[in-house]
Amino acid sequence: MAEKRPLIGGCDFPVDPDIAAPSAPVFWRPEIAPAVVTLVAALPDLGLPSVSFADNIAEQRTDDRGLSWMRLHSGAVLVRANTDTASESLGVLIPLDDDWPTRVAAADRLRRRLIERTADPPLTLQQRERLKRALRTVDGRRDGASYRSVATVFFGARRVVEEPWKTSSLKAQVARLAAHGRMLIDHGYRRLLQGRLH
Repeated sequence: MAEKRPLIGGCDFPVDPDIAAPSAPVFWRPEIAPAVVTLVAALPDLGLPSVSFADNIAEQRTDDRGLSWMRLHSGAVLVRANTDTASESLGVLIPLDDDWPTRVAAADRLRRRLIERTADPPLTLQQRERLKRALRTVDGRRDGASYRSVATVFFGARRVVEEPWKTSSLKAQVARLAAHGRMLIDHGYRRLLQGRLH
């Protein structure tokens, strides 16, 4: 009989925190994340060509409402109200709403990934690094780390001691990262899901 181990911490994670974010099985509803591309059956009487997604699906989930989420090997996330992706050519649904620019950009990225095999990521490498540092700063501060120790981790001890800490530009950077991280946690993540970075 296996020995029962005590629970550590007070929270069960919906996703294993050791999984890299792009591989985590988290899917947002299209009304929350307009950068999720919504698929519809292409109208057969139009005779327009389309791309099949069946061979590109890395992971698929269906919820209790019948919505099916697909993560492609490229990382793009698609959603549709029918799980059968192989039997028909598909189109993209773009509602005429306030998120139109975000939805069009996401659909265009998907088209370029699948057809042209080229697409810029929605976030630049610099933006991704800033987001990671901001969240790491918040985590460090919650664990009792000072701005100085956070700066030492990010920039190295040598750079930190090169200028007086009280007026250090590194101290100001860490303070801005902490504020940005708190904003992301409080409400900024929704702006990210909507394709708005600022």
